[in-house]
Amino acid sequence: MARLSLLLLSDGRFPAGGYAHSGGLEPAVADGLDVADLPRFLRDRLAAVARPECMLMLQAARAARAGDLDALRRLDAESEARTPSPPLRTASRRLGAQLLRTACTVWPQQALIAAYRAASAATPRPVAFGVVAAATGLDDLDAAQAYLYEEAATLSGAAARLLPIDAADALRLLADTEPTLIGLAEEVVSSRHPPAELPSAFAPCHELRSLAHSGREGRLFAT
Repeated sequence: MARLSLLLLSDGRFPAGGYAHSGGLEPAVADGLDVADLPRFLRDRLAAVARPECMLMLQAARAARAGDLDALRRLDAESEARTPSPPLRTASRRLGAQLLRTACTVWPQQALIAAYRAASAATPRPVAFGVVAAATGLDDLDAAQAYLYEEAATLSGAAARLLPIDAADALRLLADTEPTLIGLAEEVVSSRHPPAELPSAFAPCHELRSLAHSGREGRLFAT
């Protein structure tokens, strides 16, 4: 089941809500980012935002495998505390809730997903993703690669709508991240931070831009 689960979670057609988000690209484009800046923007986002989120996601996957709902609720709080921007915190909750709703439909036999969905008041995306990954049989490395890939794919897909770049070139940008994705996934899997000592994302421009973006009229993406 794990192989199919990995393919499903990595499929852009999996309705987890990511299509409504640009990974911070839309507000960056509004501030002047162009096509030439895309590779660096993607690498920096993966390192500064996706990597620490992925570490928290794996903590959630490990807690889920142990059936520890109390630990998952504590990770909810850790995730919320590590997201100072209210719009990004709201987006994370909505993405997590949508992922859980879809997962409950796709894998109704996995009681753990429904149990966390009922127990969590926040459902932040990293924790929700970890629960779904654990319940569907993904190991740590597959879960980490899937999480990081989804981050990169979200940005790549948004680039084709926001910038003068061909869809094939946007996919090439995604393919070029392979060494970065593999390296970050292996680093995340090897880390053994206790939950309270997990690193936080450090992307001040991303946080500040999200505040302005949330009130911008005519935006294409929620974030």
